[in-house]
Formats: sequence, structure tokens, C-alpha cells
Amino acid sequence: QLCGKLGDNGLSPADLVLELTESAIVEPANALSMLARLRLHGFGLSIDDYGTGFSSLQRLASIPFTELKLDRSFVHAAHRSRSQRTVLESTLELAHRLDLTAVAEGVETPDDWRLLRELGCDLAQGYLMGSPMPGPMLSEWWREHA
Repeated sequence: QLCGKLGDNGLSPADLVLELTESAIVEPANALSMLARLRLHGFGLSIDDYGTGFSSLQRLASIPFTELKLDRSFVHAAHRSRSQRTVLESTLELAHRLDLTAVAEGVETPDDWRLLRELGCDLAQGYLMGSPMPGPMLSEWWREHA
């Protein structure tokens, strides 16, 4: 059904990344089948708020995610502590070794984005990039900033 709705609007599954939180995948065996089918259709899958739930590294490697979305706490802690910066850097490296796009949430300052770029983060979300907005406003924002 989702593929049909996307097609009706001129989009393909590759244009959509579905976000799942670590805690949403309470039964990995059941979820794996459904997530594999979504990937076969071409949908992207993102594990959201990584680092705040109870996900194991084994689960991260066994589910066909395309994106690892780091919780904002990783970014903010990395400014305060060398060991937290090491955790962030290692997590970004892990994402890349698993062929995942690394996305940081909660990027609010140029210093946040500078650090993330330096450590190899691929994408960012947060007020530095833009505020949440309704779809119709997005087209206007895109024209002004692209």
C-alpha cells in the first residue's frame, strides 16, 4: 500500500527513509522479516535516537538499516569530555564500517556541525540546519537555501 501511495505522488520507496527507535524493535526476530521486505522494496531504514535505548551492537549489524541517527546527547557530550568525543568518533566509524549513513540530531551551533564534520558525520538535523516546518513551507525554504 505504501508503495502505491508513493507512486501516486510521483515518489519511489528510495525517496523515503523510515525511522525506528531502538525501543520500537522489541521483538527483533519478528521485526527482521518486515524490515527486510521494506528494504527489498527500496525503502531506507534509520535507527533513530541511537544510543538512548537498549540496542546491542549485534542487533545493529543484523537489521538492514541504511542510516544511524545519533541522539543529540552524543553531540552535546562530545564538547564536554574527551572520552565522550571518543565515543562519538567510534560510533561514526562503526556506522561507516557497516555502510550506514551517519546522521546527527540536535545540531544547534556552528561548533556542533564543525566537530561532526571533522569526525566524519554525513548529515545533520537540528535548528542550525532549519526549524521543523509544514510541507508547503519546505518548498519555499528549499528555493531560498538550495
